[in-house]
Amino acid sequence: SGLWLDWMAQGTRVSGNLFHDNAAEDLFMEVNHGPYLVDNNVFLSNVNLLDMSEGGAFAHNLFNGQIISRPEPNRSTPYHPAHATVVAGLATTKGGDNRFHNNLFIGKGGAAGARKPAGKSNQAASGYGLSVYDERELPLQTGGNLYYHGSKPHAKETQPTEAEANPRIKLLEEGGRFYLQVTCGPELKQAGTGRVTTALLGKTAIPQLPYENPDGSPLTVDRDYFGQPRAQAKPTPGPFENPGAGELRLKVW
Repeated sequence: SGLWLDWMAQGTRVSGNLFHDNAAEDLFMEVNHGPYLVDNNVFLSNVNLLDMSEGGAFAHNLFNGQIISRPEPNRSTPYHPAHATVVAGLATTKGGDNRFHNNLFIGKGGAAGARKPAGKSNQAASGYGLSVYDERELPLQTGGNLYYHGSKPHAKETQPTEAEANPRIKLLEEGGRFYLQVTCGPELKQAGTGRVTTALLGKTAIPQLPYENPDGSPLTVDRDYFGQPRAQAKPTPGPFENPGAGELRLKVW
């Protein structure tokens, strides 16, 4: 695994990372109830996210692999008051209650979308995009996501942007530096994005807490992977703000 955050990761922020060539998965969130924030990351392994948690906010990420959504009904794990480690209660993990805003999802083309057990909310589901959450007990909050090359939106997502194009992503290593090669078209400007803020994200279902900065102040995802400012009205989906069009070569490490 690239990064494994087990129970009690409430309040964590995973931001601005390059994940690649992990044999298991890039990010494993296990039996957490939120709130936690995952933003401006580049996920490039075959499995990007093993999500056995709930209450996460995922904003401006690039998902170039599969997502696995799996509930955990047999273990009760802690949640806490805001910005504390005192145990406020215990809960099982139903799955869902995530927020996905302004992300890029890339599939394998054609009908290679999610593979999910129909009508079975207690089983794992895997695939490209957010349709892996269709059977989860707790609803998702979504907006501004862009689905490429056969990745599938959540069944209840309103006005997702879908593109048949293949961005043809490659990670190249040269002289100890890593470059992301990607082809971008006009679809980057078509997604109905908006600023990701504490007010937008709301409160988690189990702890009933908002997404905040560590000092309790309101949160805004206003910088991209490179630390550059995000547009106020309509930020670019994915980790890179206004990267340009055509075949791009971005130094990511």
